Amino acid sequence: MKKFAFGLLSAAALATTFLLVRQQKEGVPRGPSVASGETQPTHLSVDRIRELGL
Repeated sequence: MKKFAFGLLSAAALATTFLLVRQQKEGVPRGPSVASGETQPTHLSVDRIRELGL
């Protein structure tokens, strides 16, 4: 009986983990990938460049 309860509990934990991981993957927006520590390149307008004095 103990083995059955342990197996049932293990199966429930495994199913919960699977569902949580799947839910997290669905919630992540797919955007352009940027390497860690890097920033996405921005396009500066001519007016903004003039504002910055570049």
